Amino acid sequence: MSRPVDTYLGWEEPWHREDCRRPAWDVSLRREEQVYRQTWPGGEPPLRHSCPEEDCLHGNRFDRVVVRLVCRSCGVARIIAGEETDETGQTLTTTKHLGYGLPPKQAAGLRLWPAEPWLSMGRAVSREPYDFVVTRLTVRKPTADSVLGQIMQGRGKQGGLIWTALAVPSPDGPFGYGRYRWAYCNDGHRIEGGRVLRTVAGAASWISARLAEHEASTAMATAGAGGAQ
Repeated sequence: MSRPVDTYLGWEEPWHREDCRRPAWDVSLRREEQVYRQTWPGGEPPLRHSCPEEDCLHGNRFDRVVVRLVCRSCGVARIIAGEETDETGQTLTTTKHLGYGLPPKQAAGLRLWPAEPWLSMGRAVSREPYDFVVTRLTVRKPTADSVLGQIMQGRGKQGGLIWTALAVPSPDGPFGYGRYRWAYCNDGHRIEGGRVLRTVAGAASWISARLAEHEASTAMATAGAGGAQ
């Protein structure tokens, strides 16, 4: 279960050399079957694998997926390999499922970027099958410095669709967990959150209001600090 921001943040672009004139990747996939899990110097076979599990899936040999990225301009090549099991390996999906790669929408003067839902509750039949990462309208790609909030689908007391809104990134904020925490939250249940958010547009408007409040309070604090000097 991942957060909406995980759809956009925390990913790295493979690097090119600084003098690369035409940065572009030639991407290929290769599937290797029955690869030895370990090999010893001298070409000796690996130690015999034994496991008490009747349906052990991590035996001496395994199937491996290898991704090869080559830039023909600067000559950088990267090989990424991983074991292919039911839980790992390659997954064939679409931008419609991930959210990433779909165009953003606009609401309340903000740009909303579709993201894979945190809960994925009933997304197959939902008219809004995505959560959203929120930025200013001028942002062309969400980054750690440009994300201002999140909108996540949830369920109200009667099971109806409601939305949780998180606003104003704050390292020590009381809402969220891990690297991404927030100063404000409205999940439809907290008294301080305000009214229940029943639409994405309503959630965006709530975030926009919190951003305006935060900017106003920051400006007042800055002005007060300047006058005290």
